Amino acid sequence: MVPAVRTILALAVACAASACSSWQRIETREHWTLFAKPGDKLDSERFERALSPAFVAVESKLGAFEDRVNIHAWTEREPTRDTPTLAADGMERIEDVPGIGYARVRAYHVTGGAAPFAPTGVFLGTCEVGTVVHELVHARLAELNAGVPLWFEEGLASLWGDGACYDGEWVFDGLACWPARVLRDEKISDEELARVMQLTASQKCSPRDNLLVHFIGWAVVFDLAREMPDAPMTTWLAHFRAAADRNGLLVETRERIARSVSPKTIETWLGRLEDPSPGVRFATAKGLWKLRSQAAVDAMVADVQTEPEAQVRLALGLNALLAVGEMRVGRRTWRDLWRKVMPALGEIEIEDASEQPSLVQFLAGMRGRGGNTQAGLDGLARYWEE
Repeated sequence: MVPAVRTILALAVACAASACSSWQRIETREHWTLFAKPGDKLDSERFERALSPAFVAVESKLGAFEDRVNIHAWTEREPTRDTPTLAADGMERIEDVPGIGYARVRAYHVTGGAAPFAPTGVFLGTCEVGTVVHELVHARLAELNAGVPLWFEEGLASLWGDGACYDGEWVFDGLACWPARVLRDEKISDEELARVMQLTASQKCSPRDNLLVHFIGWAVVFDLAREMPDAPMTTWLAHFRAAADRNGLLVETRERIARSVSPKTIETWLGRLEDPSPGVRFATAKGLWKLRSQAAVDAMVADVQTEPEAQVRLALGLNALLAVGEMRVGRRTWRDLWRKVMPALGEIEIEDASEQPSLVQFLAGMRGRGGNTQAGLDGLARYWEE
């Protein structure tokens, strides 16, 4: 017995050492410890620019973190065995999801107990602030031991992770355009809806169910947040559960989805493009191309020439141009894009001078003058990527 026990113990120690050595501590700050794979080149300052506003944003909603969060920055897709949570399970880095389209795993969160000796915390493949906010919501709810349903947790993370970073601060928006468009256009059966609403974080599921639990959760929580904007999240969940008990889970869920994606809701939200705060206007414009909405395109084109803030004007123009690549539009819209949007973008001097070459590349490509449209868009991702 003794030799066997010693062998098991030796294996356990070896596994623990292996798990720890697979990640290298880069630096420790007040709220987080940053790790990377040995040999990976990591721009820690770039990650800090994403992490700092994200922590402020999440703590404004859920209170201060009690412990430092382990942040793992990865450049390639981790093996499946290292991604045991629902957020990444079964998905490649880029995957064509039936009925939804291409999806990319940008980040995930792993809690303690996911696997023996496995690292825990937030795993990031991007420095995009909204993605960091999304994963930090998971981290804070785990720290609080909130015990909320998976759809509600993903809904909160999707709601608060939608917005834009403006002048170094995360500005919440809440209208997640990709989920809104998918739920508007995709038929979901009662069987599928019931299954998704009952999913738990420990269950394995298909890539489609994984996305739907995010999308449906967002739609329900978005509707609750608009109905009770000043109430805490616990009140939102209690209110939904009481209504579901009265009306039935599927009926209540479908009604809230329908309200969140209705033309009236979209029209109301587009009114935020006229908000006095440039940060709110910027956050509203960012990602609107994913709606595939003529109303959204018309609203952005109408404002692009009169918008006084260069960052907002660039977001309006880029999202309007990207939208027409996703939908059919008439001649009037094309005429407005070339007569209003392109000239307005051509006059912009971006405050961050490092982004100006990307804008020049994008415009040259659009005009057929030798530029690289995609390279330009990549350098301007913070204005349109949701």
